[in-house]
Amino acid sequence: MKALMTICGLLFLSFGFAQEVKPTAEEIAPDTYRVKYYHDNGKVMHEGNYVDGKSNGLWKSYDENGGLIAEGSFKDGKKAGLWNFYKGNEVSSVSYEDNTIAEVKKFYTNNLAVK
Repeated sequence: MKALMTICGLLFLSFGFAQEVKPTAEEIAPDTYRVKYYHDNGKVMHEGNYVDGKSNGLWKSYDENGGLIAEGSFKDGKKAGLWNFYKGNEVSSVSYEDNTIAEVKKFYTNNLAVK
């Protein structure tokens, strides 16, 4: 029953994304699912794990060409730790504490930090 509730929850969450996103879920352990959401062209848009119905662990987001645009971790459904957002030669690193932004830094591919 709990697995069915989790899958229903995942499908419900998928409606929060754009309509072209089609989720898949694979049970990798009891109450733990590896989930992928897709762009219309079939490439992965988001991927990560749900544990007991909450986002947990590393999540990644990709553009329509498959390029990495964001990566970071969730803990009990909340953003936690360092998240990196990629745009061209710019990387924005955002530190989260209990789902709240604690610090933001920008870097360029030449490793110079800009605040």
